[in-house]
Amino acid sequence: MGLITPNDFQSLRELYTAQLRYLLSTEKQIVKGLPDMIEHADDLQLKQAFQSHLQESEVHVSRLEDLIGDVNEGDVDDKKDPILTAIVGSGENITKETDPGAVRDAGLIATAQKIEHYEIASYGSARDWAIQLGLSSHAATLEKTLAEEKHADHLLSEISQRANAVAATV
Repeated sequence: MGLITPNDFQSLRELYTAQLRYLLSTEKQIVKGLPDMIEHADDLQLKQAFQSHLQESEVHVSRLEDLIGDVNEGDVDDKKDPILTAIVGSGENITKETDPGAVRDAGLIATAQKIEHYEIASYGSARDWAIQLGLSSHAATLEKTLAEEKHADHLLSEISQRANAVAATV
């Protein structure tokens, strides 16, 4: 579960497998962190969006475990993702450094969108690599997850239009 070291990747398949393992870590961190975001959000629509994404993320963990098991001979471990750890930490700071209400919600949305954009980039790369490796069923699974991540980001953008307007009046 350590960080990647030089020369860890000698092939696209190794890079692809590592990307899946990082994504698994990402999704597990999201599953762990979303309940706190749900608890600290005031906006009902935001709470619902976070709850929905928590359920999706649990499915994403399962999908990734299946994909990793397929390419890694049943060894389904993750690689701690330091980038996501930092983003999650910034979200925890938002919660600590703001009072409940619209401003906190705006900060939570921004943190959630940072995570979504990171996931979109990561899933998109993994899907493209799966295609190049001839792993069409993997590519289809990753495309489905990518579409779900894009939908979550779109929903957060819609919520932010209203939430940010409210926060601007505080």
